[in-house]
Amino acid sequence: MLTRVNNVGNWSLDGRRGLMAAKSDDVARIAGVSRPAVSQILNGRGRFSAETIDRVRTVAAELGYRPSAAARSLATGTSDVVVALIPDTTFGKNLQDAFDALTTELARVGLTLVLRLSSSPIELLDHFIATTRPAAVVASFGPVSPEVRVVLRDAGVPLVGGDDQALEQLNVNIGHLQADHLIAAGCRQLVYAHLSDTRQDVFGDARERGVAERCAGAGLDAPQTIRLGVAETEAIAALRQIRPGQVGIACYNDDVAIALLDACRVLRRPVPSEVALIGMDATPIAGLVWPRITTIALDAPAAMAEIAQVVIDRMNRGTTREVPLGTRLRLIPGATT
Repeated sequence: MLTRVNNVGNWSLDGRRGLMAAKSDDVARIAGVSRPAVSQILNGRGRFSAETIDRVRTVAAELGYRPSAAARSLATGTSDVVVALIPDTTFGKNLQDAFDALTTELARVGLTLVLRLSSSPIELLDHFIATTRPAAVVASFGPVSPEVRVVLRDAGVPLVGGDDQALEQLNVNIGHLQADHLIAAGCRQLVYAHLSDTRQDVFGDARERGVAERCAGAGLDAPQTIRLGVAETEAIAALRQIRPGQVGIACYNDDVAIALLDACRVLRRPVPSEVALIGMDATPIAGLVWPRITTIALDAPAAMAEIAQVVIDRMNRGTTREVPLGTRLRLIPGATT
């Protein structure tokens, strides 16, 4: 028996919440639609009014109904898994928030997100793809190798966000923003600070190129390059490579900027009058140090919600589009520039 257990729309199958597993028939009956309509709506297919979609999703959520992974696999030849390929880069809070958002959006249509390092041996990825039969692979976080593309093509798995040129341009744009801000602050000598561990400095070359382009446009010398780990001794050694005078340092991320800020304290190089620093990622710690780090934020959760919809559209309608991540960048002024 299906009963309403309170006046705000909470439903139970027999008056006792949780005793029986909800089925699509139950959702259809309560929402006043057909069972196929429930399947289509919860899998992001079909054309329904916003009111109907909201009603079905609300009832499904109240009943705790989830589309059957087994049924999906039998019907489509794929599992309910979506794989996100990620590079060997720093996995901070921002990236965690991004994947949380992507996980949540995909879960709304019964899909499960699985993370895999893009640097793992191609044989392992090939085996994983063959045995898991993912519904799609998302590669919006780093370049995709030709070998990976071949594996996905041969397996017939859709690749979403594998536009390496768009990803490259995003990081060039980050360099542009960093350089523009430093030049506007009066810096005539620019430096680009990479992470010394190239596995974590995935986007450094593209960002440095963006800084170099802006230097050339402003009639400045090409940026000097330094490399360091997030350690005081390495940061001090790197800062000592920079000739005295007013300099602007575009940093790979906020961790690099904080390390160099500490080195400036040790070497008594005042910030920002002599050394200006700008980071990337807008991490919480960048707002806690003093002076606060000037940085750049990428609204990753909002971008992930868009990417999730691209995945759903690609699976259900065969349509695809790129998410313009560059429009999600914004400068967060601090006291280091």
